[in-house]
Amino acid sequence: MPSKRPIVVALLLVATIGGWFLLRGPTPGTGQARSPERRTTATPPAATQPAAGPTTGTLHVESSVPGASVSVDGRALGTAPRDTALGPGPHQLQVTKDGFVPYQVEVQVVPGHTASVEARLDREPPRLWVDADVPGARVFLDRRFVGTTPLDTREVPPGPHQLDVSADGFDIHGEAIELGPGGREVMVRFKEVRLDETLPVTHKHGVGSCRGTLSATTAGLRFQAADPADDFRARFADLEPLQVDYLKKNLRVKLRGGRTYNFTADSAAALLAFQQAVEAARKRI
Repeated sequence: MPSKRPIVVALLLVATIGGWFLLRGPTPGTGQARSPERRTTATPPAATQPAAGPTTGTLHVESSVPGASVSVDGRALGTAPRDTALGPGPHQLQVTKDGFVPYQVEVQVVPGHTASVEARLDREPPRLWVDADVPGARVFLDRRFVGTTPLDTREVPPGPHQLDVSADGFDIHGEAIELGPGGREVMVRFKEVRLDETLPVTHKHGVGSCRGTLSATTAGLRFQAADPADDFRARFADLEPLQVDYLKKNLRVKLRGGRTYNFTADSAAALLAFQQAVEAARKRI
């Protein structure tokens, strides 16, 4: 009986070869090839840029006084009303006009918005300035001591006032002043000799008399009458001291080594004031 071993070996060999083909898959060019695996990469959508917003804001300035000057951060911009484009953030606004207190404020500017400011300007108090040719002279206003020269103040209310200025060794300077919106400046000259006095008088001649005016300046005395022939003038250096009789209201003017003029005043008080002013000036000339 023939042996079955060669048949079994052959079957095992066929099975082994068949399994090998099954595991290997189709041979290129001999069947349907497997499609290669495809990889796709998604492209992200383009980023959308936001629309650019405003980078400046607007400052609108009005003023209660026409023609007031506007400046921002120290930069002059012109007169109100005014609109100005500014960068965001705080800004220093100033509105000014002569004779008024400056208006100052910090303004916050927001891009795309308008900041409105109405500047209310108040009038400055009147200014009183007093100086003298003697430093440190004392200044009195309405009999109240207010300081020494040079004095510059805005604390005096407007209206009429009595101003007196004094310095050691000099006569007191006094005058009535009116302090208005524009203020007042007073310069007192103690060292400067001032004389401007007049006195209505009757000039007694040897025969008769005439009316006229006796005036005194730093140049001397002068009498002016209706008739120019009765006029006369004389320097103080050519005159002796004035002689006065207040009871008779009489004034005698005598030239050194020369003629004597007799005058009668209308008022003893006016005669006294005239004589004192003349003698005080003569001492300083």
